[in-house]
Amino acid sequence: MKHLEEEILEILRHSPVEEDYPHALNVREWVLRLRPEAGDALLLAALAHDIERAVPDIKVQRSRFNDYDEFKRRHAENSARFMARLMQKYPVPEPLRQRVLFLIRHHEFGADGDEEAKLLQDADSLSFFETNLPAYLKREGKEETFRRMQWGYRRLSPRGRKCLKAMHFKDPEIQSMVDRLFEEAG
Repeated sequence: MKHLEEEILEILRHSPVEEDYPHALNVREWVLRLRPEAGDALLLAALAHDIERAVPDIKVQRSRFNDYDEFKRRHAENSARFMARLMQKYPVPEPLRQRVLFLIRHHEFGADGDEEAKLLQDADSLSFFETNLPAYLKREGKEETFRRMQWGYRRLSPRGRKCLKAMHFKDPEIQSMVDRLFEEAG
C-alpha cells in the first residue's frame, strides 16, 4: 500500500493543476476528521479521486460538456479507470481494489445508502472550499467560481454544511463569496 500511495502522490505532484496535490492531501485529512477510523479503501480513494486531472493526455475536458454534472460523472469514471490500471501494478486484494474504484466512481454524487461514498463527497467539497478556492478564483473568475461554490454547497450533507459554516477565510473576497453563498441558501 505504501508504494501505491507514493506513486499516487508522485503523479499528483506533477499535475498541471496547481491545487491537485494539496487538495488530495486535504481530502484525506477531511476524511480522517469526519471518520478517524477510516479504512484503507476510503483513504486511498481520498488521495486518488481526482487523479485523472493530473494526467493531461487522459484528462476529461470540461469544454466538451454542456452539462456540468455529466462532466463530473465522466471525470469520476475516468479517475477510476486510471486508478484501476495503476493498482494492477501492486498486490492489492480484489475486495479492496473494487471498493476503492467504487468510491472514486461515486465521489462526486455519492451512492444511495453508502455512507463512505457520501463522506468522500463531503470531504471533496469541503476541501474545494478550504484548499482549491484561491487558485480556482484566479483561474476561472468570480462568476464561475461562485457557480462552482453553489454546486459544491448543494452536494454537502447537513454535517458538511456545518463544517463549511465553521470555516473562516483569510481572503476577504472569498469570505464575502462564502457569506453570500450562505445568505442565498437561507
